[in-house]
Amino acid sequence: MKKILNILGIILLLPIVSTSIANAETIYHYGDGTSGTTPPTPTQAAVGGFAVVNPETGIVHGVITGSVAHFGNNDKTMNHEYASCPVGCIIVQQSTADQHGNVSGIYGPSITYDQSRNVFQSVVLNDNRTRTILESASNSSTIETDIDVFVSERVYEFGLLDYQNNQVNFTEIAPRQNTNAKISATTKEYFCEESALLCSSNRSVSSNTLIDESVSFSERSTAVQVETKIIAEAKNKIREQLSLILTMLERWIID
Repeated sequence: MKKILNILGIILLLPIVSTSIANAETIYHYGDGTSGTTPPTPTQAAVGGFAVVNPETGIVHGVITGSVAHFGNNDKTMNHEYASCPVGCIIVQQSTADQHGNVSGIYGPSITYDQSRNVFQSVVLNDNRTRTILESASNSSTIETDIDVFVSERVYEFGLLDYQNNQVNFTEIAPRQNTNAKISATTKEYFCEESALLCSSNRSVSSNTLIDESVSFSERSTAVQVETKIIAEAKNKIREQLSLILTMLERWIID
């Protein structure tokens, strides 16, 4: 989950140009709290994403944009409440800005920080995703297939997300054999009263199940292994949507 942050604190983090009436010199105020008459160095101007962490729970409540020169040592704390994180929450660099200066961060109740090891942990909870494929439609009936993919919980760790150099690495720490997935495909024909508009499942007065397929996996598999099992079990409707299914499985698939 990446999110371009709304840089509300930019006046603190990036250099501000002002002109002295007395000597008309340009004064630069740097993000590290210093100022001068010369433009900031790349180090002085660099910003990144800094996680706001509750030291008691380790939960990352939010990510702020901050000066690397000022916050980069991870020795600063919040002097006010932020995103329900109380005064005293620690500020830890989580990411660099990308090559366009945009800052991204990952936060939420499933994102935690281990201060003793200086690593973040992301728990991807049990996840259900459904896609509906329209097979055909008329003003009296429509045929739709619901592709449902369930993936069990996974746990990942990551350090500094270096978007500047495209080095964003997540390491899975949950054993692969403790994960599982189930793929289902249900095709139904929905019936509607005569109408000038196309019939849809939302407007249906009745329906009839045409196909009901499912395939389960007890542990992680490669894309080839998934395809082989589906073909072996003659799951034709699931096979038709295999490319979509592999996308929905995402990190569950072994590369």
